[in-house]
Amino acid sequence: MMMKPNHLLMPRRALAGAVLPLLGLAPLPARAARVFRFDQSQGKLEFIARHLMVLTSTGQFSRFDCELILDPERPETARVAVQVETGSITHAYPGAADLLRSPAYFDAERWPLARFSGRAAPGGRIEAFDLAGPLEMRGVTQPVTMQARLSRRRRDAATGAEIVDCTARGEISRTAFGMVSDMAATGDRVQLAVSVSLVIG
Repeated sequence: MMMKPNHLLMPRRALAGAVLPLLGLAPLPARAARVFRFDQSQGKLEFIARHLMVLTSTGQFSRFDCELILDPERPETARVAVQVETGSITHAYPGAADLLRSPAYFDAERWPLARFSGRAAPGGRIEAFDLAGPLEMRGVTQPVTMQARLSRRRRDAATGAEIVDCTARGEISRTAFGMVSDMAATGDRVQLAVSVSLVIG
């Protein structure tokens, strides 16, 4: 079942507790882990492939849901669950989105959802930690590690709200998931990139 989008991210107090230490502001008192949710209305989920060893192309999923469980005082306990609609691919190259939805690639009609479930690896900090776990796609499950980062602080020009930009990056082998077409033109390694802007006030 798809998670219902939560269009204004997270409880402000919980989110402030997660990012204030990064921003050099006074930390909030310790509290229990909180559940934060976001989707395509607040973030971006992209995949980047390499072609003929010199060119790259970037596609995007326009429908996904993410649930992050995070205790700012204990980032090593963080957990994440992501669900992606594989048929929601968009791509700048004409015809590329239809090709990627086909059985040769994501096989979106047969496997309409991809899922990632990750837990934080030991030794992380609130501003930088790894999330490792299984990625299920096309009926295949493989281990993946995403490097999560809380980065730039800025102020929204339209609303005046403070925002922290966050990213997560990882890499998969497409052949490990049964995507073996066009190997002469397109490389095996595919980069995954998630970005989201968190409103903190």
